[in-house]
Amino acid sequence: MNPPSSLCPGYRHVDAFGSDDEYEDEEEVCYVTLDLGSIEPTLVPSSSTYRLIGLDTPTPFLQLSGTILKGRHETLLGTELIFTDAKDPSDVQHHKKAVTHVASTEQRVCFREVRLQPKGTAYPATMRGKGKSREMNVEPTGDLPMEVEAAAIMVDRVTGKSAPRARTLKKQARSKKAKGKAKERGEQEQDVRDVDMDADMGDGIP
Repeated sequence: MNPPSSLCPGYRHVDAFGSDDEYEDEEEVCYVTLDLGSIEPTLVPSSSTYRLIGLDTPTPFLQLSGTILKGRHETLLGTELIFTDAKDPSDVQHHKKAVTHVASTEQRVCFREVRLQPKGTAYPATMRGKGKSREMNVEPTGDLPMEVEAAAIMVDRVTGKSAPRARTLKKQARSKKAKGKAKERGEQEQDVRDVDMDADMGDGIP
């Protein structure tokens, strides 16, 4: 099942509304849970403000104290109940904390931390090996920092996952071919020397 692309999949975005006579005023309140994952216990209590952009879009963004989070919509298998603290003192009995049911929802927005980079920007990363330094352009995908991607490339190079093909066989073949040519050239020179010696000996015979 494909995840929903927005909170209200049955509606579409328009640039401007028509005449007010064609519409009726009706207010509808919808609740959705924002799942911040493992950063919630540490980042949320220390943040006094937040910025939520594009909640009704396929990729909403949330900013907390300089940390950027990218979200995606998910449909729950069941119904999630939303509660709030009870405000009426009469609801609190025996000094226990009471809650009041607010609403139910079947959707959730799951966020994860990302690092935003300008589009089309290449980041040079110098990869040094045993022989000579190599330079390559590493463009982050936006999900991982540049250092992590550079480290992943280095690991692939070390483990041989992305290493170029070995040229040892070609070098051996070339060396054997060169030795064969040198041997053949030496035999030809030896034949020429023998012919010259025979000619000299023939000239010396009376």
